[in-house]
Amino acid sequence: MNSKIDSAVREYWESQLPEVRAREVETQLDSDLINDIVGPRRAGKTYLMFHAISQLLEHVPKEATIYLNFENRKLAPVQGSMFNDLVEVIHAERLLERHGRVYLFLDEVQRVPDWERYVRSIQDEFKGRVKTTVSGSTARLMRPDVAKLLAGRHLTTVVLPLSFREYLGFVGIEKSPKTERARALVKGALEQYLRHGGYPEVVLSELKEEMLAHLYADSVARDVLAKVRGAATLSELSDYLVSNSGNLLSFGKMSRYFKSIGAPISVPTLIRYFGHLRDAFLLFDVTIFSTRIRDRLQYPRKVYCYDAGLASVIGNVGEGHLYETVVAAELARRGATFHYWKDRAGYEVDFVLGRGRKTLAVQVCFDLADPDARKREFRGLSRCMGDLGIGDGLVITRDEEAGEAGVRSVPLWKWLLEAEK
Repeated sequence: MNSKIDSAVREYWESQLPEVRAREVETQLDSDLINDIVGPRRAGKTYLMFHAISQLLEHVPKEATIYLNFENRKLAPVQGSMFNDLVEVIHAERLLERHGRVYLFLDEVQRVPDWERYVRSIQDEFKGRVKTTVSGSTARLMRPDVAKLLAGRHLTTVVLPLSFREYLGFVGIEKSPKTERARALVKGALEQYLRHGGYPEVVLSELKEEMLAHLYADSVARDVLAKVRGAATLSELSDYLVSNSGNLLSFGKMSRYFKSIGAPISVPTLIRYFGHLRDAFLLFDVTIFSTRIRDRLQYPRKVYCYDAGLASVIGNVGEGHLYETVVAAELARRGATFHYWKDRAGYEVDFVLGRGRKTLAVQVCFDLADPDARKREFRGLSRCMGDLGIGDGLVITRDEEAGEAGVRSVPLWKWLLEAEK
């Protein structure tokens, strides 16, 4: 038996679980399928596992659960054979005979070569008697070859930085404000959320900007730079994209920009680098609304941070694009399908959600007090709705709440606290 695995399991059994705060996302323990938890580093995947374990411990003894973190230095160097050692521990301790079912929680599993083959083998061998939950700080856990290998055997849970609803819970503010004071507290909290984002450690830290800078550098170094050559160039690209959250960007223009500053990068390399940043859940892109795949590939795309704090502190993004970043990240969190819209005259709508009868056009505008800005935003929305035959429009802004001619205006804080729409 591998002494490293045996020792790590026993250390876990003898340890106390850390205090955890409930999230609005939960692991899927009721299913016999493998549960893979993915999301950015430090977004709360490990604590979601600990929360799941704490729920289990209300019904089963701790020895019926096993937690391993494959980034634990005591397990280095990690290798696939460790899964065989883990099974040996289960048999040696007669865990199945004693408890009927064993719950495995394998953190940062992507560090283990060919992990998916071993997890599938355990799933097939024990047929529901071993429930496996894995986590990873990379979307590569969802890549096509893994999905194919685990087809029909897994469910995916995406854990992103805190939603605004979760953020209010973390800082102890009422989520359904009914008084003037309560609404003022929510609005104040939104300003902090826009400024520093929703990474749990940052929310609970006194040194928020320093923590964000460290978290960003750590994520880029460990989940992106470690995978490629040209680290300096990729780091510059990451900083550039974060500082442009909410802007239209094209890989061709970016290539020319980097060439102009003496750091030439080809378009294919830029696309590959961006893929690594997207896999690390630092950034995501939104394509133009079109029925033609060619248009969605050729037209510039909008790039957003998953967390407003990164856009604000690392990217120094302005308030208008911070509002847009928060809305885009919330739509992604809700699992919405969305694109931006733009016509030949240059009118633009930030988001078009869904297709057919359920299509909704959404415009995000920090301040509608300026008559010119108001006219521009509503005209773009009107043209989009007319062009696509959309009956419903939504304007998300700082403080206006109204409704007319199929268009509803709502403050950002209120939209973030609404049920998913």
